[in-house]
Amino acid sequence: MASYHFSAQIISRAKGRSAIAAAAYRSAAQLRDEKTGQVYDYRRRRGVVHTEILLPEGAAPWLADREKLWQHAEQMETRRDAQLARECNFALPHELGAEERLELVRGFVQEQFVRRGMVADLAIHAPTDNDPRNHHAHVMLTLRKATPSGLYRVKTREWNSDALLKEWREAWSIWQNAYLARGQHRDRVDHRSLSAQRQAAQERGDRASAAAFDREPEIHVGTRAQHAGRRPQPPRSQSRTQAQARPQAGAWRSPRQADKRLRVIEYDRIDRGTRASYNADRTTLSAVRLARLVSQLQRRESRLRLIEFRNNQRIRGREEVLDNLRRGRQGRGLTSSDLARLTGVETLARQQLTQYRRRSQLIRLLVGRADRLLAGMFQIEARALSRSRVMTDRLTLRLTPDFSQVQSRGRAMRMTWI
Repeated sequence: MASYHFSAQIISRAKGRSAIAAAAYRSAAQLRDEKTGQVYDYRRRRGVVHTEILLPEGAAPWLADREKLWQHAEQMETRRDAQLARECNFALPHELGAEERLELVRGFVQEQFVRRGMVADLAIHAPTDNDPRNHHAHVMLTLRKATPSGLYRVKTREWNSDALLKEWREAWSIWQNAYLARGQHRDRVDHRSLSAQRQAAQERGDRASAAAFDREPEIHVGTRAQHAGRRPQPPRSQSRTQAQARPQAGAWRSPRQADKRLRVIEYDRIDRGTRASYNADRTTLSAVRLARLVSQLQRRESRLRLIEFRNNQRIRGREEVLDNLRRGRQGRGLTSSDLARLTGVETLARQQLTQYRRRSQLIRLLVGRADRLLAGMFQIEARALSRSRVMTDRLTLRLTPDFSQVQSRGRAMRMTWI
């Protein structure tokens, strides 16, 4: 199914990064840094299916040259901790074709970034050796507006606001859903958190969706974490010494003595495995929680059906009583007292029959709702179990080269779930 991912980060010299190197890596190109003379050559990189630079109206044409663009951005920054560029990366729906994905990205980037005056360096990546659905895009953005003579000398600080980032995240979900609907795909994405989506589902009475969103969020497994997880031996955490906060705005937020501004973080005691193993555990716990909820709903539906069965027996019993009373009225030799007694019994039986029939309608309504809820829950449970098995098997394949161990573990998991 389609998944939502949209993240933004700043490429900064303070972290030892270079905008030229980042652009070369994302576009699988060879770029040279004139200041240092270093050449970044990533032309052998696989998976880059499309690259282009989108310019706002009135921008200098030479900004469309990737090397000149980021060379210019680097030269305008003189501080050693300067912010060089903003990068946004977002997942693309694998249900769409290559042309549709390109059209989707172009439209979104043009509306949300280029229209504001940014220069956008776009690169679309296809899956290589990872998840075959992992189509995604990287967009490097200038921090200054483009002008006919190049980038403006002053940075646009309004682009750094959290409100604008939230607007971009919401807009990306709207664009994705529009293209998924146009292609007649059932899946939709949502930029909100799991708790917000669960609350919205509860407010509209969608119990199945609310149960699906009642799970622990997973963490992002970045490039470094993926490479660490693919090693023959899992990495071991170690204790590290880390410097505390430095002075900000003239006020010290840590001791003035240099030796007291250090602290030891015992990662070997805190860590519990890799990020991939953490996500696998989260998906397993979510699947177990859903299985328990489905079991509870099945028991409740069984009780409703038992109540329905007993109520139907009472209805048939009252109908038989009324039939016998009608046949008794046809008999001869009945006195007025007998007729009065039969009338009272018949009135009571009709009242009870009406009550049981109303109860039957209510029970049928509840059983119908339970059936629809269980049908939705079964689908959600199946997806959760499938995702848990895939993530666990993939993690096991990385850690154990013997495939027979993976097969035996998969069979054991299936027996456990059943």
